[in-house]
Amino acid sequence: MVSDTAFAAQSPPSVLYRLERQVAWINLNRPARRNAMSADMDAELRVCVMRAERDPDCRVICISGVGEGFCSGADLSVSPEPSPQLPYALEPHNLGDFRFGYLIQASKPIVAAINGAAVGVGLVLAAFCDIRIASAQARLGFTYSRVGLVAEYGIAWWLPRLIGPAASNDLLLSGRLIQAAEARHMGLINHVVEAEGFNAHVEAYLGALVERCSPRSLAVIKRQAWAAHEQTLLEAVRSSQLELNVARRSADHQEGVLAFREKRVPQFSGEPQ
Repeated sequence: MVSDTAFAAQSPPSVLYRLERQVAWINLNRPARRNAMSADMDAELRVCVMRAERDPDCRVICISGVGEGFCSGADLSVSPEPSPQLPYALEPHNLGDFRFGYLIQASKPIVAAINGAAVGVGLVLAAFCDIRIASAQARLGFTYSRVGLVAEYGIAWWLPRLIGPAASNDLLLSGRLIQAAEARHMGLINHVVEAEGFNAHVEAYLGALVERCSPRSLAVIKRQAWAAHEQTLLEAVRSSQLELNVARRSADHQEGVLAFREKRVPQFSGEPQ
């Protein structure tokens, strides 16, 4: 396990973290390399997401990049050999050991604010977030076939579920880079925003999640969405009914109904009961 203080002596940090208005802002911080993924960044990113997950004052997590790029892929300027001290397993047997499993296991929504290029493992990172908002100028691609590599970290399983097999095969086999607008058309991106309004749009979207949505509901819906990929329809229906029975007794539901009747913004606590 990597501790929160493991990178305290490093300057500058590969990942920046701040909590503001119940949003954990996590920024990849290697702008000179367009935030190419290094071993330090990989480990620090995991630490920051887990820190936000544990923080009771955090309700939403946002991952973005400093400078002109989101994440330009693996840092090819360093050795391709895997570090012996990886915080994940190369051949995982459970979700916790998967490189990006912590994004799925986090109970809080994770938004990828794709401010610039997202390529290779950078786009895999974004794909395993819950929501993707991209600048109109961002270029995206899974360029593995063009550098003699293959689809990595389970993206060949996840991408067809996200955008369909035809679009997935197109992106993975061709390795081509696409504009954010085409990625939005495919369903890979949720929102595309012009660069000058990008930060304001991201802040407004996150603010709405914090102010308008029950943190308890967000956690349960996220868990349901990921579990559904392994369930039959009837299993998902039965599971949702059990969750609904519990939700109807929750404090957040009672507050949501009362706020609706009183025509005010709800004050959700996130407590299960």
